[in-house]
Amino acid sequence: MKLRAWSSVFIFISAYFPLAIIFAIQDFNWAVKGFNHLKIVYSVIAISVISCLIVWLSVKYLKVSSPPVEVTSVSNRSGELVNYSIPYMISFFVMDLGKTKLLISFGFFMFIMYWLTLKTHNIFVNPVLALLGYNLYDVKYKKDGKEYEDFFLIKGSRLRQGESCRIVELSEKLFLVTERIPKV
Repeated sequence: MKLRAWSSVFIFISAYFPLAIIFAIQDFNWAVKGFNHLKIVYSVIAISVISCLIVWLSVKYLKVSSPPVEVTSVSNRSGELVNYSIPYMISFFVMDLGKTKLLISFGFFMFIMYWLTLKTHNIFVNPVLALLGYNLYDVKYKKDGKEYEDFFLIKGSRLRQGESCRIVELSEKLFLVTERIPKV
Protein backbone atom coordinates (compact mmCIF):
# COMPACT_ATOMS: atom_id res chain seq x y z
CA MET A 1 0.00 0.00 0.00
CA LYS A 2 1.39 3.40 -0.94
CA LEU A 3 2.10 6.00 1.73
CA ARG A 4 -0.80 8.11 0.46
CA ALA A 5 -3.16 5.16 0.86
CA TRP A 6 -1.99 4.69 4.45
CA SER A 7 -2.53 8.38 5.20
CA SER A 8 -6.13 8.07 3.92
CA VAL A 9 -6.70 5.11 6.25
CA PHE A 10 -5.31 7.02 9.25
CA ILE A 11 -7.39 10.10 8.39
CA PHE A 12 -10.53 7.95 8.15
CA ILE A 13 -9.91 6.05 11.40
CA SER A 14 -9.03 9.20 13.33
CA ALA A 15 -12.33 10.76 12.24
CA TYR A 16 -14.14 8.02 14.16
CA PHE A 17 -12.24 8.36 17.44
CA PRO A 18 -15.37 9.80 19.13
CA LEU A 19 -17.30 6.74 17.92
CA ALA A 20 -14.76 4.48 19.65
CA ILE A 21 -15.37 6.39 22.89
CA ILE A 22 -19.15 5.98 22.48
CA PHE A 23 -18.73 2.21 22.02
CA ALA A 24 -16.51 2.06 25.12
CA ILE A 25 -19.10 3.93 27.17
CA GLN A 26 -21.86 1.62 25.93
CA ASP A 27 -19.78 -1.47 26.76
CA PHE A 28 -18.93 -0.30 30.28
CA ASN A 29 -20.64 -2.38 32.97
CA TRP A 30 -21.34 -0.14 35.95
CA ALA A 31 -22.18 -3.11 38.19
CA VAL A 32 -18.67 -4.57 37.93
CA LYS A 33 -16.98 -1.26 37.09
CA GLY A 34 -15.31 -2.64 33.99
CA PHE A 35 -15.79 -3.34 30.31
CA ASN A 36 -17.75 -6.38 29.17
CA HIS A 37 -15.38 -6.85 26.21
CA LEU A 38 -12.08 -5.47 27.46
CA LYS A 39 -9.84 -6.64 24.59
CA ILE A 40 -12.15 -5.29 21.89
CA VAL A 41 -12.65 -1.93 23.62
CA TYR A 42 -8.93 -1.45 24.27
CA SER A 43 -8.05 -2.49 20.72
CA VAL A 44 -10.53 -0.11 19.11
CA ILE A 45 -9.49 2.79 21.36
CA ALA A 46 -5.78 2.07 20.82
CA ILE A 47 -6.18 1.99 17.02
CA SER A 48 -8.19 5.22 17.12
CA VAL A 49 -5.71 7.01 19.41
CA ILE A 50 -2.72 5.88 17.33
CA SER A 51 -4.46 7.09 14.15
CA CYS A 52 -5.22 10.45 15.76
CA LEU A 53 -1.61 10.80 16.89
CA ILE A 54 -0.24 9.93 13.46
CA VAL A 55 -2.54 12.43 11.74
CA TRP A 56 -1.86 15.14 14.35
CA LEU A 57 1.92 14.65 14.18
CA SER A 58 1.79 14.61 10.38
CA VAL A 59 0.01 17.93 10.11
CA LYS A 60 1.98 19.50 12.97
CA TYR A 61 5.51 18.60 11.92
CA LEU A 62 5.28 18.30 8.15
CA LYS A 63 7.34 21.26 6.95
CA VAL A 64 8.80 20.23 3.59
CA SER A 65 6.77 21.86 0.88
CA SER A 66 6.63 22.94 -2.72
CA PRO A 67 7.24 26.34 -4.27
CA PRO A 68 4.39 28.77 -3.53
CA VAL A 69 1.05 28.43 -5.26
CA GLU A 70 -1.44 31.25 -5.85
CA VAL A 71 -5.02 30.78 -4.66
CA THR A 72 -7.61 31.75 -7.29
CA SER A 73 -10.80 30.66 -5.49
CA VAL A 74 -11.78 29.12 -2.15
CA SER A 75 -14.88 27.40 -0.78
CA ASN A 76 -15.30 25.82 2.64
CA ARG A 77 -15.78 22.04 2.95
CA SER A 78 -15.84 21.81 6.76
CA GLY A 79 -19.64 22.04 6.77
CA GLU A 80 -19.81 18.49 5.39
CA LEU A 81 -19.05 17.01 8.81
CA VAL A 82 -22.65 15.82 8.92
CA ASN A 83 -21.65 13.05 6.47
CA TYR A 84 -19.90 11.33 9.35
CA SER A 85 -23.10 11.11 11.40
CA ILE A 86 -24.46 7.83 9.96
CA PRO A 87 -22.03 5.51 11.83
CA TYR A 88 -22.62 7.56 14.98
CA MET A 89 -26.36 6.97 14.71
CA ILE A 90 -25.73 3.23 14.40
CA SER A 91 -23.94 3.29 17.75
CA PHE A 92 -27.18 4.25 19.49
CA PHE A 93 -28.95 1.14 18.26
CA VAL A 94 -28.15 -2.26 19.72
CA MET A 95 -24.38 -2.65 19.37
CA ASP A 96 -23.14 -5.58 21.40
CA LEU A 97 -19.38 -5.89 21.05
CA GLY A 98 -19.66 -9.54 22.03
CA LYS A 99 -21.66 -10.55 18.96
CA THR A 100 -19.20 -11.59 16.24
CA LYS A 101 -21.72 -11.32 13.38
CA LEU A 102 -22.62 -7.80 14.44
CA LEU A 103 -18.94 -6.78 14.64
CA ILE A 104 -18.18 -8.27 11.22
CA SER A 105 -21.24 -6.54 9.73
CA PHE A 106 -20.24 -3.22 11.28
CA GLY A 107 -16.66 -3.70 10.07
CA PHE A 108 -17.92 -4.34 6.54
CA PHE A 109 -20.17 -1.27 6.77
CA MET A 110 -17.20 0.87 7.88
CA PHE A 111 -15.11 -0.51 5.00
CA ILE A 112 -17.86 0.51 2.56
CA MET A 113 -17.99 3.95 4.24
CA TYR A 114 -14.21 4.24 3.87
CA TRP A 115 -14.35 3.26 0.20
CA LEU A 116 -17.20 5.68 -0.57
CA THR A 117 -15.64 8.57 1.32
CA LEU A 118 -12.30 7.91 -0.38
CA LYS A 119 -13.83 7.82 -3.86
CA THR A 120 -15.95 10.95 -3.25
CA HIS A 121 -13.04 12.77 -1.57
CA ASN A 122 -15.12 13.32 1.57
CA ILE A 123 -12.55 11.35 3.57
CA PHE A 124 -10.77 14.59 4.32
CA VAL A 125 -13.67 16.06 6.27
CA ASN A 126 -12.52 15.05 9.72
CA PRO A 127 -14.18 16.21 12.97
CA VAL A 128 -11.02 15.46 15.01
CA LEU A 129 -8.95 17.77 12.80
CA ALA A 130 -11.70 20.39 13.08
CA LEU A 131 -11.43 20.20 16.87
CA LEU A 132 -7.67 20.76 16.53
CA GLY A 133 -8.35 23.99 14.59
CA TYR A 134 -7.87 22.73 11.04
CA ASN A 135 -10.29 23.71 8.30
CA LEU A 136 -10.81 22.09 4.93
CA TYR A 137 -11.23 24.15 1.78
CA ASP A 138 -11.91 23.33 -1.83
CA VAL A 139 -9.26 25.48 -3.52
CA LYS A 140 -8.55 26.42 -7.10
CA TYR A 141 -4.94 27.51 -7.45
CA LYS A 142 -2.20 28.20 -9.96
CA LYS A 143 1.02 26.23 -9.90
CA ASP A 144 3.66 26.58 -12.59
CA GLY A 145 1.20 28.46 -14.81
CA LYS A 146 -1.47 25.72 -14.67
CA GLU A 147 -4.71 25.80 -12.72
CA TYR A 148 -5.63 22.95 -10.35
CA GLU A 149 -8.47 22.22 -7.96
CA ASP A 150 -7.79 20.25 -4.79
CA PHE A 151 -8.55 20.22 -1.07
CA PHE A 152 -6.39 22.24 1.31
CA LEU A 153 -6.16 21.56 5.02
CA ILE A 154 -5.12 24.66 6.90
CA LYS A 155 -4.87 25.62 10.54
CA GLY A 156 -6.40 28.99 11.22
CA SER A 157 -8.30 31.45 9.13
CA ARG A 158 -9.68 31.03 5.64
CA LEU A 159 -7.43 31.42 2.61
CA ARG A 160 -8.16 34.39 0.37
CA GLN A 161 -8.22 34.79 -3.37
CA GLY A 162 -4.81 36.00 -4.56
CA GLU A 163 -3.04 34.74 -1.44
CA SER A 164 0.12 32.66 -1.88
CA CYS A 165 0.94 29.63 0.19
CA ARG A 166 3.21 26.61 0.27
CA ILE A 167 1.59 23.18 0.24
CA VAL A 168 2.57 19.56 0.66
CA GLU A 169 0.59 16.55 -0.55
CA LEU A 170 -0.88 14.39 2.22
CA SER A 171 -3.05 12.13 0.10
CA GLU A 172 -4.75 12.06 -3.27
CA LYS A 173 -6.21 15.54 -3.83
CA LEU A 174 -5.42 16.63 -0.24
CA PHE A 175 -2.72 19.16 0.52
CA LEU A 176 -1.60 20.67 3.80
CA VAL A 177 -0.80 24.39 3.80
CA THR A 178 2.60 24.63 5.50
CA GLU A 179 3.19 28.34 5.08
CA ARG A 180 1.04 31.33 4.13
CA ILE A 181 2.29 34.28 2.09
CA PRO A 182 5.86 32.97 1.94
CA LYS A 183 8.74 35.17 0.98
CA VAL A 184 10.31 33.87 -2.22
